[in-house]
Amino acid sequence: MNLRHLIRLMLPVLPAAIAIACGGANDNLPPPPPPPPPPPVEATPAPVDAGPAAPAPTAEAPPAPPAAPPTLTEGTASPDPDKPTPTVSFLAPTKEQVIPAAKVADFEVKLDVKNWKTAPGDAHVHLILDNKPYKPIFDPKAKVTLGDLFGSDTPGVGQHVLVAFPSRANHESVKTKGSLSIIEFWIDAKGKKDSDKLQDITKPTLIYSRPKGEYKGDMANHILVDFQLANVTLAPDKNHVHIAITGPGIDGEKTADVTKFGAPYYLDNPAAGSYDVKVDLLGADGKVLPGNWNSTARTITVAK
Repeated sequence: MNLRHLIRLMLPVLPAAIAIACGGANDNLPPPPPPPPPPPVEATPAPVDAGPAAPAPTAEAPPAPPAAPPTLTEGTASPDPDKPTPTVSFLAPTKEQVIPAAKVADFEVKLDVKNWKTAPGDAHVHLILDNKPYKPIFDPKAKVTLGDLFGSDTPGVGQHVLVAFPSRANHESVKTKGSLSIIEFWIDAKGKKDSDKLQDITKPTLIYSRPKGEYKGDMANHILVDFQLANVTLAPDKNHVHIAITGPGIDGEKTADVTKFGAPYYLDNPAAGSYDVKVDLLGADGKVLPGNWNSTARTITVAK
């Protein structure tokens, strides 16, 4: 076999051999191995519901300061009214008048008020019967009877006393000369004056005015203590007025000695509750001067 014949025999086999040598495809070869599986994905745990977040800690508020204790201090007297100064007098009853008991309830008390302009809720007159709490008179021409002043009390036979004086809107009394009027009258018949029951109006007389009743709101923080005097002059180490107040927040009592007539006093910062107010007209020896009006005690209420 010559070389040429040999080459012819080898030509058909040569492409396959070349293909195998070059990495060509062959359907009879096993398939390539599958790719490796992806690594497992770790499951993320679901968040746990811990409820609402706790509030951030805050600094504790400092405790409220203690309330100021009640005080009793002298105030400043209001300026005297311009001249001519106010005056009050009684037109009825008249001095020493005798009124039948059957007519007392309807007997009309009439006042003559000069140089003092009154109005509802403003300036007025304090009208007092037998040292009872005053009745405010905003219209001197309005009808007021003895029955109104006695109220549920039964008018006793014998001597009775009426007092009237002008008052400012804040209930501070006017203390100028002639502003105070005081008279006595009788029921059924004149008789012997009984100093054990009523004040002899010719002698030193204390007339209680304020405080009275119930106090609310702003008025409950600044309570007026005020009075009138007749037939007496105050001075250090002589006749003087002693004020004593007891009640919630007061250790013992709050006191003041008034040796000059004019300026009112004030109870400031009282706590809610009941207070006893006692006002005495004393002599130089510290004893109450004769007369039942000269030691007067009242109870007031503070509401807050």
